[in-house]
Amino acid sequence: MSAKKRRQKVRVGVVQMISEKGEIEANVARALDYCDKATEKGVEMLCLPECASTGFEWLGDGDAAARGYAEPGPGPMVEAFAEKARATGMYIIFGVVERPRNSKKIYNTAFLVGPEEGYIGRHRKVHAEKVFAPGTEAPVFDTRYGKVGIFICADQRSPELSRLLVFKGARVLFQPTNYFHADGVDIRRRYMGKCTAQRARAMDNGVHLVIANAGRPEYINNSRIIEPNGQGPENKLAYATRKEQLLVADIEYEREDNRVLQAAARTPWLFKELGAEMVEAARRRR
Repeated sequence: MSAKKRRQKVRVGVVQMISEKGEIEANVARALDYCDKATEKGVEMLCLPECASTGFEWLGDGDAAARGYAEPGPGPMVEAFAEKARATGMYIIFGVVERPRNSKKIYNTAFLVGPEEGYIGRHRKVHAEKVFAPGTEAPVFDTRYGKVGIFICADQRSPELSRLLVFKGARVLFQPTNYFHADGVDIRRRYMGKCTAQRARAMDNGVHLVIANAGRPEYINNSRIIEPNGQGPENKLAYATRKEQLLVADIEYEREDNRVLQAAARTPWLFKELGAEMVEAARRRR
């Protein structure tokens, strides 16, 4: 494969939007409208926030609220976004509260749909809130632009998860989030902590990180598109202010390889020993 063919360019978009508590029909309509706006700007891969269909303010209402908002997956909502993907030629990532058929478990899930495939797959939040069952897989997904990975909000706490996605072939990572401002917490400190972790995940793995957050003024609103070198607000690729908006950026990356995989190839002993120690540490905590 020539050097030119190994390089991949794609226009990505991020929707920073307000989702009203429990107003599923209106929230989905709003999200689909943003899909149309993204198409007008030539977006090829679009990311919406965590729980875009329901909002996140209901979280304190507990299990009953989660079950009331849950969508069978994949179900009618997935099909609505799949239809939009086919109509626009875009890949779309969006967050929902999911209850699998024939299961009592509720998941915080991000679905991926494509213009040709329709439903492609889902990532279930691993570091999930108490009302949700934790996800137990780290899938990567094939697209016409190469493999991509998804992790949700607090999943960024685990550098191993994003690293695993990259080792499994992901060349772009997408992060639907819904960071809210907790009472009694300085919003600037909380904001800087989240941003530092996100930049670290991009730099750790030598990949672009595409982040979609909610758009409420009281939220952290740190939707952004981060380059593999961890570029932040000062020399950002794309960065949202504290309002609803659509971010668009053209990114370019190595389709088959990156610097992290090159380093791993030079030091296989390091990753072998790390894996063994992680398994042993987990065993000791059981």
